Amino acid sequence: MKNLLETAKKHFKLAVEAEARQREREREDLRFQVPELQWDEAAARERRGGLLGGSVVPPRPMISISKLDQPIQLILNQERQAKLGVQVHPVSEDADEETAEIFQGLYRRIERDSQAHQARTWAFDRAVKCGRGVYRVSTQWDEESDPETFDQEIVIERILHQDMVYFDPAAQRADFSDGNWAFQAAWVSIDDFKRQFPKASVSGAGYDLDGLAHEEPEWVRGAGDQQAILVTEYWYKVHDTETLEVDGRKREIDRISVKWCKLTGTELLEEQDWDGKYIPLIPVLGRELQSFDGRRIWTGVIGPARDAQRLYNFAASTLVERLALEPKTPFVGVAGQFEGHEDEWQQINMRNLPYVEYKPTTVGGQPAPPPQRAQIDQSGMSLAMMALRESDNFLQVATSIFDPSLGKLSSSDRSGKAIMALQQQSDAGTGHFLSSLADISLQYEARVVMDLIPHVYDRPGRITRVLGGEDETKTVMLNQPFAMDRSGRPVPAAQGQGVKLFDLRRGRYTVSVSIGKSNQTRLEQGAQDMGEILSARPELMPILGDLYFRFRDFPGAKEIADRLKKLREKQYPGLGDDEQQGPTPEQAQAQMQAMGQQMQLLQAQLQGAMEQIKTDQAKQQAMLQKAEMDNASRERIAAADNQTKLVLEGIEQKFEALEALLQRSHEQAQSHESLAHETAQMFVQRGQERKQSHESMAHEAAMSAMPAMPAMALDSPDDTSTMGGI
Repeated sequence: MKNLLETAKKHFKLAVEAEARQREREREDLRFQVPELQWDEAAARERRGGLLGGSVVPPRPMISISKLDQPIQLILNQERQAKLGVQVHPVSEDADEETAEIFQGLYRRIERDSQAHQARTWAFDRAVKCGRGVYRVSTQWDEESDPETFDQEIVIERILHQDMVYFDPAAQRADFSDGNWAFQAAWVSIDDFKRQFPKASVSGAGYDLDGLAHEEPEWVRGAGDQQAILVTEYWYKVHDTETLEVDGRKREIDRISVKWCKLTGTELLEEQDWDGKYIPLIPVLGRELQSFDGRRIWTGVIGPARDAQRLYNFAASTLVERLALEPKTPFVGVAGQFEGHEDEWQQINMRNLPYVEYKPTTVGGQPAPPPQRAQIDQSGMSLAMMALRESDNFLQVATSIFDPSLGKLSSSDRSGKAIMALQQQSDAGTGHFLSSLADISLQYEARVVMDLIPHVYDRPGRITRVLGGEDETKTVMLNQPFAMDRSGRPVPAAQGQGVKLFDLRRGRYTVSVSIGKSNQTRLEQGAQDMGEILSARPELMPILGDLYFRFRDFPGAKEIADRLKKLREKQYPGLGDDEQQGPTPEQAQAQMQAMGQQMQLLQAQLQGAMEQIKTDQAKQQAMLQKAEMDNASRERIAAADNQTKLVLEGIEQKFEALEALLQRSHEQAQSHESLAHETAQMFVQRGQERKQSHESMAHEAAMSAMPAMPAMALDSPDDTSTMGGI
């Protein structure tokens, strides 16, 4: 235990020292998001005014207009609108598609119940601002299960203080998955610590916490009642080597297990085995820079844009200062003009006086013109305006987000192509944030969760809920054969018809992550696509109408969908909506997209076949025109006919392959009775018609080229080149 404590403290110190500069940059970026903290302390001190060199210096404007909020929120909204999806696939022989769906449905339920999007968004927010965030996967007691079973469930949680997470600095992978240890620390007040850990030595009477602060200053902070002690969770990997022998060949395998403990600077508080083989801390990264000092460096949006933001604040403050001083320029007059009216002229810049008197003569009695305001230097105002415009451009370059993405259009951005180009430029400049979340963070999260599921949901007969593609809930039994009773609840059953078995402990499964549209966006796109189909094929409204209005989002859409569903069930009783027959809107859309791709391929191949027929017909016609209609030319004519026969046989083979392709698609869609089925049938019919048309064209072309041939030559049984044999 002592060795473990010392090892943990050594690793913690190593991580703190290795990331000191990176964490300082992150803190500076997070401070910079507060407008009043965007000014350097030296510049702020100068502008506050006060006593300087024995003179009172008036304060100067110190304006802070945060231009970074809008681009940051734009990137954050891209993540909120994106639909990050995890797909589970079987990879071993003892894995199957149905169990993969249960894995995926269980994953969806874990995401929904633990509000995983909040954890990801919180970490993504920090990564966008300062380059790095983190959230975690954990386990807790399942409140829905029987208390006597001690079942647990997986949760995805946010980490409030993400700057208190430390990874192994020796890790090379982007997700730190090859690191051997990690920490999540937190400062706990003495009173809270004693309540949570009453058996700890710190909680005992007479413990010298001040002595601990002197010996281990990084583990204690504050004084008196404000003292707090650092408590950290520590994950570390244990590597065991196992030798496997297959067919006389030996191979050493590294078996990894993860241990977990909670400790202070003086003692271990808790210790246990972690269920999985991955450390459950999920990093979310911004842009990682190429290392120049052997240390990993990350940056977000704020860091590169700091100087541009400071320039903008300085230019705006200068402009405001100039505008404030312009009406306060002094009046210039000859000596003696203001005598007797000093009070009025002193207040002229502060009060709107109806008139001000002056003496029209000088001290010597000479006539003098009225007092005039001194002319202000406008060059400073122009420079401030130019600096304001240029700093705005600098900010766009630094953040890679340009005006069209923010809804601001100039006269040169009126064309759709120009606007789209600038929007694509912005997406290209900021897309790495969302890609990193999907390709690095969510991939690692999925591996962690999929590795934990067989360990956490391991009890035979455990009943749990899973979510389908449209968030429909169904209840299943895990790791034991079951059937559904009359109430729709799973009950244990022997192997037989209607009995299912979802054993999460068997087989190997993998995951893939995709970035799709948000559910609302998908609904809008689905409604648009379905509307186009129904506009082109209004006769399909009785079949697809309920699905179409299911996509719509307006008052009464659900009622319309329900009525159309009842009408469809009466008119087309074979088109059921049960789990075995009816496709979901998402499935129907996917089928239509797949069939559309197959149809495009069919059209392209048919077009190619038609071009080939035309070419061969032209060649054959030329041969026949050149051939003389006598006994000597019969061999050439026979060769031409054989060539035609070969061409047509090749075309028939192509059509058979195409028909087989569409037939397979038809068989896949037949159970759903969807639009894909009807469309495939239509194109099969068109393909057959085109095939017959092409055969007829080729036959007519060959026949038209042989009008003078004797009839007995055509009817001779020895002539194998007749068109009748084609």
